[in-house]
Parts: sequence; C-alpha cells; structure tokens
Amino acid sequence: MAAASSNQQSNNGTGRHLDQDIAQRMVDKAIQAGATYSEVRLVSNQNTSISMRDGQVRNAISGLDVGATLRCLVNGSWGVHSTTDLQALTSQVEATVNLASSVAQRRAKEDSAVELAEIPISTKDVHWRAKKDIRDISMQEKVEVLEEFDSFIRTDERIVSVNTGFTDEHIEMELTTSEGMDRSWSFQRTCTNAIVTGRESGEVASYRTRVGGVGGFEAVEVVDLQQVGASATESTLRILGAERSPSGKMTLIADPDLTGVYIHEALGHPCEADLVAAGDSCLDGKLGKLIGNPLVTVIDDPTWQGGHGSFPVDAEGFDSKSRTLIENGRLMTFLNHRETAAHFEIEPNGAARAQDGLHHPLVRMSNTMIMGGNHEDLDDLLEGITDGVYACGSRGGQVDTGRGSFQFAAQEAWRIRNGELVEPLKDVSVSGMTLSILKNV
Repeated sequence: MAAASSNQQSNNGTGRHLDQDIAQRMVDKAIQAGATYSEVRLVSNQNTSISMRDGQVRNAISGLDVGATLRCLVNGSWGVHSTTDLQALTSQVEATVNLASSVAQRRAKEDSAVELAEIPISTKDVHWRAKKDIRDISMQEKVEVLEEFDSFIRTDERIVSVNTGFTDEHIEMELTTSEGMDRSWSFQRTCTNAIVTGRESGEVASYRTRVGGVGGFEAVEVVDLQQVGASATESTLRILGAERSPSGKMTLIADPDLTGVYIHEALGHPCEADLVAAGDSCLDGKLGKLIGNPLVTVIDDPTWQGGHGSFPVDAEGFDSKSRTLIENGRLMTFLNHRETAAHFEIEPNGAARAQDGLHHPLVRMSNTMIMGGNHEDLDDLLEGITDGVYACGSRGGQVDTGRGSFQFAAQEAWRIRNGELVEPLKDVSVSGMTLSILKNV
C-alpha cells in the first residue's frame, strides 16, 4: 500500500558532506593519471528502526551511515575504492587508477571493454521535501505509531502474536564526475509493517501488511492504521478457517498486490539489462518483439508519488523518469545504466541503483507496474468464470530469471464459482512461466 508522497522540489545550496572543490580535484587528478572517466559518489543515510513484539518495544535504533566511492575507468576497466573515511579517500586516487589499469591488462579477451553511454550533464541539485521531516519527529512519537497500530490489530483473543516495525530514512547523495556532473539530491522514506499470527483449534495462520513509501512522517500519518490493522486481523482469522487450496491448472485473478509482485519479480528483474547482458534473462534477444497480449503495458516509474522505490536522481546523476518496458505486448526497452545502454546501443533511462555509498551501481527497478485494462471492477472480472481462484497478496516466492519460471505464495484467496467469490482458501501457491502468462492475460 502506498501513501501520498512528499512535495518534490529542486534547489541549490544545501550543505555537502564532501567538499565540492576536493571532489573535483580528485576526479581531475584521476584523469591526469590516465583515467578516461572518474567519479566520486557519496551517500548519507540517517535512519531509524523500531521493532515491537506484542506491545513491547524490542529495539529502537537510530543511526547515521556515510560512505563514499571513487570509480576510475582506464582502458575499459573499472578501478573502485570505497570507504567510510572521507578524509582518507583523497589519498586513494592514484591507487584506484593503477587498480583499473591492472584489471584492464588482465581482462580476458572474451570480456568486452566497458563503454559509457552519454547522458545529460547537470549541476542541478534536487531535494524532495517532506511535509513532515522525519528528523524533526522524536523517537517517542515513532514508538507511539507502533503502539497504536498494535492496539488496532489486537482486538480478538485468537490473535496470539503481533510483531510491528517502523523504519525511516533520510537519504542524501552527492556526485562529482570528470565530465562536469556536480550535483546532490535527497529524499525520505517512511514505512510501518506488521506480522499478525492467529491460532484456533490447533490451526495457526499469519498475515503480513506494510504501509508507507517515499515521504516523511506524513507517509504513515495519512494512512488509516485502524482500518489497516482491522483488515489484517480479519484476514488472519479468515485464513484460520479457510480450506486448503485445490491443485492443478486453473483460471486465476490476482489482486493488485500479487500482480505487482509478479510484475516486479518475474518480469522486472529479467528487464534489468545487466542480467540480460550476463545471459540470465528470459528476455534476451526479444527487444522489440511481441512477448505478451496486446492488452499488456508495463511501466517502471521512479517518479511515482508515494512509491516505495521512488527516487529523484539515479546513482549516475540521471534525472528519474518513467520508462515504458512493454507497450501493447511489445518489449520496448530494458532498464539500464550507462554501461549497459552502451552495450545494447539503446538510450540510457536512469536505472542505476546503489545499495549505499560503498557499493557499485547496478541496474535495478523502481516502481514496476502493469497498467489497468478495460474491466471496471472485480465483479466485471469475475463474470463468466465458472471455476477459478482469486488470490491476494504475497508471502514471497522464487524466480528463475533465465528460464522465466516463477512460484509465488499468496497471502489469502477465494474460490471462484459461477462468477462469485465463495469459500476462502489458504496455502495457495501460483507458479508458471513468465512469458506464457503474459500471452494469456
């Protein structure tokens, strides 16, 4: 479930963790030492993590993690140095260039040299301002959110355990490159979650829920936690009394949550160009081809307000934008960063993501979703189905991106008979082949 996002604003003039002149001298020095490209990227993450079990706080931790990475490209190979010691980073320029040169000399003939596609050079800082900055909210106020959430869930004696959690992040990034890119950007992300366990007549069932997304404290404040908690309790109790799932090939209707997991895991990951280049994607060789029903359009949108995967700028300094991956059943592009865009000779689209300031950017999704079809509502979808399953939510699963196979476990489900939802089901597992499903939507 996504909440409304923070206001998105751009400005110039926020303080930097790493002095801009020092960063510029570092990348200039790398070029003078023989690099064809160099960058310094820093990530600061001020965060809070609170966990509560059965109404009692187990952990309440706040922290600040700052890391920086120097990358140098020499003769088509990377040299990388990452550290949390910002002062020591300035002394590592020559060593990082030498490392890249050594890697280039030892590169196997079958490994192609790294090339970087051109992207717009910007010096514009972008800061998505939260309506309620998480740094201004006390730890006690955040704990009270969980206490209230817990009370909304624990309304039935059959609920035997409630684990709740609260996390927030204030993320700041800085990037200086030898090409003239010099910018910073920031945003916040706030979420709360719950795992509810019920027991009755020897049966045990659990249900998971999460709310929030990119934004400040408002990302959880705008959510009706009483309704979310009551719904989690109802689902847990319903699963307790549900029948076991039937097996076999059946007509399936998936709710938005389960559909989102399928699109993210089974299709989104195979669309990541680094996996395609490594030969680990079922979409290899299918660019521009019809791979699904013409009803299917899939986008990946890091600008979506409130999305958990939203961000203003990617790890290479590319402004975030919506990408259409599949349009009317046709594979239009891969998610890529500069390296994979050059490899496939396609336009860069800003999908470089780094876990933190100490990790190399990889190609990763943001908010991946399938666009709506022509049906007005669930009743419209149910009409005409004599026997099937309506599955909701996800308990996780597994995907083989190379073979294009998947298996997901739904949180809860109902049997469909003659266009009506009848008995609740539990232990529903959905499996299949990614491309086959796309063609049969």
